[in-house]
Amino acid sequence: MIIYPDTKIAYVIKQNKQSIEAIAALAKPLEKLRNPLLRKMLAGRTTLADAARMGGCDLDALGAALKPLGFEWVNELEKQQKGKGALTASGAFQGSLDELPQTVLDVRSDLASGQDPLKKIMAAVSALPQGHVLRLINSFEPTPLISLLAAKGYAHLVKREGPDEVHAFFTKPSDVPAPDGEPSEVPELTETILFEAKLKAFGVQVTEVDVRGMEMPQPMVTILEALQALPDQRALLVTHQRIPVFLFAELKERSFAFLVNKRGDTDVRLLIFRKEK
Repeated sequence: MIIYPDTKIAYVIKQNKQSIEAIAALAKPLEKLRNPLLRKMLAGRTTLADAARMGGCDLDALGAALKPLGFEWVNELEKQQKGKGALTASGAFQGSLDELPQTVLDVRSDLASGQDPLKKIMAAVSALPQGHVLRLINSFEPTPLISLLAAKGYAHLVKREGPDEVHAFFTKPSDVPAPDGEPSEVPELTETILFEAKLKAFGVQVTEVDVRGMEMPQPMVTILEALQALPDQRALLVTHQRIPVFLFAELKERSFAFLVNKRGDTDVRLLIFRKEK
């Protein structure tokens, strides 16, 4: 079984389940793969190159760890991506990246001030002229956004330019329509009185978690980890500083129901519970 830096972890696990432990044992950040819920969320979106970066380990060391399980490791990443700090790439850019006209959007100040830049990003993507590239400057690799746009046919390239500076490039093929201004998973907000009534109905059967102040994507990881340990009859009350638009698709996929109550610009409450059968 031949594997490459851009091979998805899900494929590797499908071929040999022992690879879960082989990858998880390489670095503490990769231990999350042992969690079935987080593995389901990450494995289909994460390449071996991503995993090496996340774990802070050598890419060839990761490949070597998988060789005893019957995998043939072929590292062509350095040949294919000579650009500074290249991390991941998917899809085709029509021409050299340096030669394509670019729209630059830096959202680091938004994140630092606690503002959600999603609407600004999606507006820039929607307005992107054909043949142009959006250069998104961020403090981390925007994996949920990449997944969202990749599903719509957008090509991407990600480069790390510094410890807190990641450049994500996006372009679209000619037959791909511009996406909506924001993901369709954003639910209707629940009035406070109805939210409190549902919360009261659970009584003491509520587990609370506060993810304010966490750097992305740690809030989503924290919430999903809490749900993994949530007993059947309990609910999870989340205090967040923004509406986590990329979380809702994950909840629906796992058959969780939820209510969202916005109490202020930086005060959002979510009540998450299992759907009644």
